[in-house]
Amino acid sequence: MYDAFIIARLNSSRLVRKNVMPILDLPMIIHLANRVRNSEKVNRVIITTSKESTDDELEEVSKDYGFDCYRGSLDNLMQRITDAALHYESPNIIEILGDNPLIHASLIDDVINLYESDSYDYAANISSDYGDLAASMQLFSVGLRVQIYKKEAALDHIKYPEYLTNGKHPSAYIFENSETYKAGYLEACGRWKFMNKPDLNFAVNYPKNFELNRLIFEENYPHDNNFNLEKIFEQLDNQPELIELFGAEW
Repeated sequence: MYDAFIIARLNSSRLVRKNVMPILDLPMIIHLANRVRNSEKVNRVIITTSKESTDDELEEVSKDYGFDCYRGSLDNLMQRITDAALHYESPNIIEILGDNPLIHASLIDDVINLYESDSYDYAANISSDYGDLAASMQLFSVGLRVQIYKKEAALDHIKYPEYLTNGKHPSAYIFENSETYKAGYLEACGRWKFMNKPDLNFAVNYPKNFELNRLIFEENYPHDNNFNLEKIFEQLDNQPELIELFGAEW
């Protein structure tokens, strides 16, 4: 079994407190945590935030809804993640971003299946987040990423201090050093072909992105509180006006 660590904070400069903003009377991050908990292979779901007082509310929300909360470094995300993994004695880390509330358990399980298939140090569903590494691959939409990596690889982050300041994702040192770490990627093909829309970004970064996710939950959640990713893309086909809610606000 695996532990899933949801990375979140409340002092986001673009949309403050987005993780606890309500959708259908539940904080957004709790919708995500519930969806992750439906995975057949996830043991614990741990909301992983900072020690800053601005994140006290996030710890309270986690406990109110029965989820563990680990608090660590604000700025050094990989240090926070590795400290959490050490605390929970987790040999493998599933990393989920708190502003990706639509991630589904079936996608998590397929990334885990890939991870287990060939002694990988790292596995993820591939998207344009990976830059040149994603060339010629069939890419998932952004904002639905599942990453899994070995705790030992995470502990190596101290060898790559330059990744703290270059604006890259904290785990980038793993998948950008193929001579040291073995990485595998799930492509948006086969059963996931319907998600081969790399220009879409479901992450909640701006108010209109939150509105998009709210409308998706309001359309699907009352009928199925674990609605799948197919339903989301069907809704986009049926309601093309939602495309205006993707992307940045200027």
